[in-house]
Amino acid sequence: MSSIKVVIAIVTAVVLTAAATYLAGRRTVKELAGQNQSLRQQLQQAETDRKAAQARADARELELQKVRSDTLELQRLREELKTNSHPAALPTGFYVGTDQPIYVTYGTADPMLRSLIRALMNDSTNAMAKGQAIFEKTCAACHQRDGLGKVGVAPPLVGSEWVLEPGGQRLARIVLNGLSGPVTVQGRVWNLAMPPWRENLDDDAIAVTLSYIRSSLGTNKATDIRPDLVTTARQELHPGPESAAELMQLSAQ
Repeated sequence: MSSIKVVIAIVTAVVLTAAATYLAGRRTVKELAGQNQSLRQQLQQAETDRKAAQARADARELELQKVRSDTLELQRLREELKTNSHPAALPTGFYVGTDQPIYVTYGTADPMLRSLIRALMNDSTNAMAKGQAIFEKTCAACHQRDGLGKVGVAPPLVGSEWVLEPGGQRLARIVLNGLSGPVTVQGRVWNLAMPPWRENLDDDAIAVTLSYIRSSLGTNKATDIRPDLVTTARQELHPGPESAAELMQLSAQ
C-alpha cells in the first residue's frame, strides 16, 4: 500500500470516529434535554400539587376556626340559659341543629330556617314523619333526640305534664311565645329560657311537630294538635315569653 493510501485511510478513520463521536454526543444532548424537560414538568406538577394541598389545608383551618368559634358561642349561650330567669336576660339568639347549624336571632324570622322548614313540610311523607323531621332539626338540639332533655340545657318532653296536658293549649303557647323562668317538670324545677318559634314556624308546622312529640316521642301517647288550635293561640299576642304561673292560670280558666 502506498503512503497516500495509508494517509487516506487514517484520515477517513479519524473523520468517521469524529462523526460517530459527534452523533453520539448529539443523542446524549437530546436525551439530557428530554430528561430536563420531564424534570421541569414534574417540578411544575409538584408545585401545583403543593399549592392545592396548601389551599385545602388553609380551608380546613378556616373551617376548624369557625367550628371552634361556633362551639364557644354555643357554650356561652348554654351557660346563659342556665341562669336566665327574667325576660330581659333572654339570649340574643339560639342554634338550630341542622346538618350545618344555623344561628337564629331571638324572636326574628330567619330566611334559611324558614326555607328549611318549608322543604320539610313540602316533603311527600306523612304528617307524623314531617313532625319528626322538624323536631330533629330544631327541638332535639336542646331537648335531645330521645326527648329526655339534658341538665342545664332543657327539660324532658317524654312524660312531661306540660306536653301531655289535655288539649295542648299551653304547649302551643309555649312554642309560639317562648318560656322564661322556673317551671316544674315531673317534680323537678327547671329555671331556663326557651326561645319563641312564632316567626319561624307556621301553624301547620307547629301542629305536626307537637303531634309527633305528644303521640310518638318515647312513651308519649297523647292526642294530636290541630292547626286551628295553634292559629287561635297565635292570635292571642303575648308581650314576651310565657311564664309557668301565667300558663297555669290560663288552664284554670
